[in-house]
Amino acid sequence: MSQKLIILFISVFLSSLLLAGCGSATPAQSSQPAANGQPTAAASSSQPTASGPDADGDGIPDSAEKLLGTDPNNADTDGDGQNDLVDKNPTFADNPITETSTQAGFKINSILVENNVDATGGGAPDHLELQVTNTGATDLTNFDVYYTITDLTTKGTQATYRTLPGFSLKAGETKALHFDNTGAPDHFSINPNSFYYTDPNQLQVDVMLHAAGFAPQTASIKKDASDAETGTD
Repeated sequence: MSQKLIILFISVFLSSLLLAGCGSATPAQSSQPAANGQPTAAASSSQPTASGPDADGDGIPDSAEKLLGTDPNNADTDGDGQNDLVDKNPTFADNPITETSTQAGFKINSILVENNVDATGGGAPDHLELQVTNTGATDLTNFDVYYTITDLTTKGTQATYRTLPGFSLKAGETKALHFDNTGAPDHFSINPNSFYYTDPNQLQVDVMLHAAGFAPQTASIKKDASDAETGTD
């Protein structure tokens, strides 16, 4: 064997040993976002999440409910059967009241949104209040209500549906029906973050009250423009 061939053989053999010892390089995993803006599998990212008290357990902290205009004490602000967290429009419910009867079993005597009165006739904090009379000979139960609050400047509207468990009218009886957060008998909750309390523009309030088996009755009133309401004048 010639000297040149021996030298070439030795060179190839040493090169093979060198490559085997080095091994193959493994690229480092990147923690940079991929082209679509999402982090790669190796990346670690923490998105900020809202936190704090959540009185109604709907997954929205009370502080955020104020910003959203939703009710911190009711997981379904508008009464449409959807949790506020998943409801695309949590302050607007479609009207579910359907009634074929044309018999008027009761009437709405008056509707108030300001200068309200209590059971003794004394002044009370502003809230939605209806005075209702049973005009028939049959006791009435199973009431529900649908009401809208419309900003007459921006034309924005909030709409709420509520069943009224416990509210009844004996034959010929007249009662006041209240929507506030006192918890008193014949008083039903209202969203404290609704237009009623937070919107300083003039508002239109439209109410449909219904008792099962009888024709719904309606009433409307305007609420004066003012500074943001606090529940009292």
